[in-house]
Amino acid sequence: MYTGTMITTPYAQVSRRRLSSRWTANLLLLAVTLVWGATFTLTKDAIAQVPVFWFLGARFWVASAALLAIVLVTPDARRALGQPGTWRRGLWLGVLLFGTYALQTLGLTTTTPATAGFLTGMNVVLVPLLAYPLLGVRPGWRTGSAAVLAATGLALLCGFQGAGWSWGDLLVLLCAACVALQVVETERWGKGVNPLALSAVEVWALTLGCTAAALWQPWPGWGQLTGPGVWQAILICAIPGTALAYWAQTAFQQHTTSAQTAIIFSMEPVFAAAIGWAVRGDRLGAAALSGCTMLFVSMLLADPNIRLPRLRPGARPFRHSR
Repeated sequence: MYTGTMITTPYAQVSRRRLSSRWTANLLLLAVTLVWGATFTLTKDAIAQVPVFWFLGARFWVASAALLAIVLVTPDARRALGQPGTWRRGLWLGVLLFGTYALQTLGLTTTTPATAGFLTGMNVVLVPLLAYPLLGVRPGWRTGSAAVLAATGLALLCGFQGAGWSWGDLLVLLCAACVALQVVETERWGKGVNPLALSAVEVWALTLGCTAAALWQPWPGWGQLTGPGVWQAILICAIPGTALAYWAQTAFQQHTTSAQTAIIFSMEPVFAAAIGWAVRGDRLGAAALSGCTMLFVSMLLADPNIRLPRLRPGARPFRHSR
């Protein structure tokens, strides 16, 4: 048994700290994804009662107010709001976020929810492609394989059939491009900026966009917006599902990669399906369960800190003796 003293170098200490911070960031981003998956059922029930953009507008106004209150009591975030760069970056990220909601909503008018779910999830493939020219990050074989595996899992989970294309499909594919660009740009522009201030400006811009879009839909009235099931959905989607979630993405994505973030976010339909099964009694077939498994494996495959089993140099595969 070895009883000597283990030598710990500064490099090893830094490596362990980086490993720990990346694991922590990935777990927190997975928690954000769980929250988004949980809000899926709430949102689905709420927009059955009120027009979608009025629901989104109410959700984001509440989130904006919450972020404003937090910013006002946080000195660093208050100072960051005085910097033009925070506003430029936050407004750009907010425009991209609004594009995801608007394009997906418009696309759903002429395509199926299954197709929309799959095409939106294709951002997991687009993120590594955009990260190369924008961030200079060349996707490795693990990232590429994980992206393809995640896309396949999404197709199975969403029940995508691929039968014909419509304008709605194109709009939802553009939505996926906005999602991918938002993830990459968050990594690109989030460095050196207070994450709370940046996410606040991002959500404020998103709120204005959704409010403008809501004006094209009929006003539901305060009675419907504050009706049973709707106001609870607005609060839950606004505070943990928006204010805390986008702050967490902005803060913790800096400790991981955009490609890995996209693959973690692709777990959202898995959580939504699991919660739908537990709460609403939704049924999951064999294809959907296979898709969930593929998405989970893709998340593990994309993590470079998880070592894959391999043979030692010079080792031979085990063979049965005759």
